[in-house]
Amino acid sequence: MELNSVLFIPVSSSSGIGEYMRSLIIAKALISRWPSIKIHFILNEQVAYFNDCPFTVHGCKASPTKDLATVNAVMAELRPDLVVFDASGRASQFKQAKAVGAKVAFISQHNKKRSRGLKLNRLFNTDIHWVAQPDYCLKSLSYWQRAKLSFFKKTTPKNIGPVFELSRIDYQNQLLKKFSLVREQYFIFNAGSGGHILAGELAADVYYQTALEFYRQTNVKCVVIFGSNYPKKLPEDNHISCIKNIDNKDFISLIAAAQACVISAGDTLLQCIALHKPCVAAPVSPDQPARLLLCKNKQLVLAAAPSSESLLENAIRLIDQQGHDRLSLIDNMQRQASVNALKVIIEDIELLFTKNKKIVAQNSCTQGKIK
Repeated sequence: MELNSVLFIPVSSSSGIGEYMRSLIIAKALISRWPSIKIHFILNEQVAYFNDCPFTVHGCKASPTKDLATVNAVMAELRPDLVVFDASGRASQFKQAKAVGAKVAFISQHNKKRSRGLKLNRLFNTDIHWVAQPDYCLKSLSYWQRAKLSFFKKTTPKNIGPVFELSRIDYQNQLLKKFSLVREQYFIFNAGSGGHILAGELAADVYYQTALEFYRQTNVKCVVIFGSNYPKKLPEDNHISCIKNIDNKDFISLIAAAQACVISAGDTLLQCIALHKPCVAAPVSPDQPARLLLCKNKQLVLAAAPSSESLLENAIRLIDQQGHDRLSLIDNMQRQASVNALKVIIEDIELLFTKNKKIVAQNSCTQGKIK
């Protein structure tokens, strides 16, 4: 079985964008490894980035998990070699993917979603399961989960951490020049995708107001990334660089070169930790408080309440002249074992299809001897 076509089915909603961005990163890496493969996405027609996807897109009326008929029909028509469910998919959709001859990969991002992927009705139809969280954010598998994996001879889910593309220093320098920035002399402010609401106000606006006051008090350059789901026109300010959205490689490059970051407690928090970048984080969606608490308990982040006052107070701690908080965070981050999640994913996919080719070849040889 050759890897000729891949179908990505990420969760896609008007509030979050993390699953789509993760799938996009993987898709681009697959193209780099196998330039001739065909990439397809199934996305909610209502999301702001629907027309921005650089690959072939098939629309559905809601997030793909809820549109069973459309997703199953697309799989039946395309008959892809690999289907990647990124935090999405019902058991019947996993079954349909296997029915059309595809290998199935599932990406979960927290304990509850991982447990869902380990239920028998999904486990039977899953070839690879990656968990986009580091070990310290996850509970150990239960005895029953480990027993199921062993009995049915299924591979244990891999905790691979955040998925992002690393950039070279020369690429970062070109990007800094483009945005008139100096390495280690600016703060990044980002509240996620741009669609999250905090107490009736857009989280992106709360972070922007925080950046304004932070600059006023410190005179430190600020870059606010509003996100592709931000529904309003960007504010114009002579002191704050306002960016609607940039691709993940550029986003990660700006983080890597920043002095520190003020962010939400989503995937970007884990990316900052992996990059050893001091950060302040606040939860802007229901799945984020638990992750933030775990990272706070490991002393990997300054945890703030989702308000401008709390974000500002903690951001100022990162430029304290003695630098105790900043240095302590960096030291604790460096103690964590790092995993190149994107490299693991590509290697696993390559192994999955290489292994399958070897099995086919062995079967052909056996059949020849019998004859």
